[in-house]
Amino acid sequence: MRNSIKSVRAAGLGLSSMLGQLIWRDIRSRFIGSASGWIWLILTPLLLLAVYGFVFGVIFRARVPDGLDIPFVAWLAVALWPWLAFSEGVLRGSRAILEHSALISKVAIRRELLVVSSVTSAFLLHLAGYLVVLVALQLTGTPVHFAGLPTVALTLLTLYLFALGLGLGLAAVQVFLRDLEQALPTLFMFWFFLTPILYAPEMLPERFSGWLDLNPMTWWMTQVRGPLLWGELLPGMALLALGAAGLLALYLGWRLFRRLSPYFEDFL
Repeated sequence: MRNSIKSVRAAGLGLSSMLGQLIWRDIRSRFIGSASGWIWLILTPLLLLAVYGFVFGVIFRARVPDGLDIPFVAWLAVALWPWLAFSEGVLRGSRAILEHSALISKVAIRRELLVVSSVTSAFLLHLAGYLVVLVALQLTGTPVHFAGLPTVALTLLTLYLFALGLGLGLAAVQVFLRDLEQALPTLFMFWFFLTPILYAPEMLPERFSGWLDLNPMTWWMTQVRGPLLWGELLPGMALLALGAAGLLALYLGWRLFRRLSPYFEDFL
C-alpha cells in the first residue's frame, strides 16, 4: 500500500515537473532573439493600452456607462487583458498538438500537457501585463480598487478553466479538421466585438441587449470590472456560476481530448 502511494506521488511530481518545464520553455521561446528581452513584458501592455485608448477613446470617442466617473481607457483596460489572455490561451492551446507533432512521435509524453502549458503560459504573460496596466492606471490618477484583486483572481481562475477546456477540445478536433486553424482567429475576432469590452451593454439597442446575456464572456467581463472599478469586494453567486461553467468546459474538453488522442498519430 505504501509503495503504491509513493509511486502515485512520484508520478504526480513527475507530471508537475514536466508541465513546469513545458511552461517555462514556452515562455522563454517568446523572448528568445529579442534584443531587449524581458523588457517587452512591461513595454508591450503599456504601448497596447496607449494605442487602444487613442483609437477608441480619442478617434471614435467611445464612452463609459452613464454615472461612472472614470476615463474610457480604464473601462477598456480592465476587461481587455482578461480577454487577451483568454483568446490567446485558447488559440495557442488549439495549435499545441499540431505544433509539437514531431515531439509527440519521438517522446512518450502526456499529450494534454502540451495544451495545458500553452494555455497557462499565455495566461501568465498576459496577467503580468495586466498588473503593469493596473499600476499604470493608478499612477496616472485613475482610482483602481486593488482590494478587489482577490475576487478578480478567482474570476480569472474560472476563466482559465474555461479556456483550458476549450483549448483541449479544439486541439483534439483540429488534428482532424486542419481548416479550423484558419477559421478560429476570425471567429474569435467576431466574439471579441460581440463582447462588451469596447462598449457598455447599455449602449446597445434594447432589441439586441438580451443577446449579450447568451455570451458567456459578458458575465466574465462584468465580474472583472465590478471589483476593480466599483469596489465590489465580495464574490457573489455569479462567480459560483462561472466556476461551474469553467469546470464543465474543462471536463467536456478533457473527455473529448482523451477520446480522440489515441488516433492523433494516424493524422499527424
